[in-house]
Amino acid sequence: MAKETWKKWFSYIIPQTKYVKSEVNGHLEVGWIEGRKVLDSQHANYSYGPLQDVLEYGLKQMSLDKVNTVLVLGMGAGSIIQSLRNKFCYTKSIVAVEFDPVIIQIAEEEFGIVANNQLEIHCDDAENFVENDKRTYDLIIVDVFVDKDVPEEFYGSRFWRNLNLRANPNAQILFNAGVENLDKKFQDSFLNKLPKTFKYNIHTDVLGGNTLILLEK
Repeated sequence: MAKETWKKWFSYIIPQTKYVKSEVNGHLEVGWIEGRKVLDSQHANYSYGPLQDVLEYGLKQMSLDKVNTVLVLGMGAGSIIQSLRNKFCYTKSIVAVEFDPVIIQIAEEEFGIVANNQLEIHCDDAENFVENDKRTYDLIIVDVFVDKDVPEEFYGSRFWRNLNLRANPNAQILFNAGVENLDKKFQDSFLNKLPKTFKYNIHTDVLGGNTLILLEK
């Protein structure tokens, strides 16, 4: 077998990892875990791997029967959109916000996530978007990371006051609050900043690590 033919044949059997540089997120990798194509940052899974499982766990704790509008803050490569569509049979409107244009490009080229009549994709900062958007939503998913960290502003009072304005009565919010359990003192400080309109439940050590906070208005 000719060398070039062999190399092409071999790439079909063992898919190659693709490395991408992002000014926002540093080094990104499109690779494979247990037969699933995934997007990873240097230290964390971003889409379609364990993170997708964590967010699906959160959605399973919620009632989606009366959800007609969804806001996703931190789209990543779109695994939560795939989950909503395919696993939870949600067919209505989704508005997705992703700050990193490189990841939006990866979502389209590697995972087929493109804007359409039922999906808006905005390249914007999530805090800026909720401050300026005038619409309200039945379900808001907050999954905003830079590598393995949630930027500090997404634990702050200003962000959550604006999020309260974007939430319909009886709206539900799924907040991926960290890839590890939050320090108790930090957790209490954050919870004290939440608008009093929210009831919440905290799920720690979800699937081996993440902290999810599920809120209802």
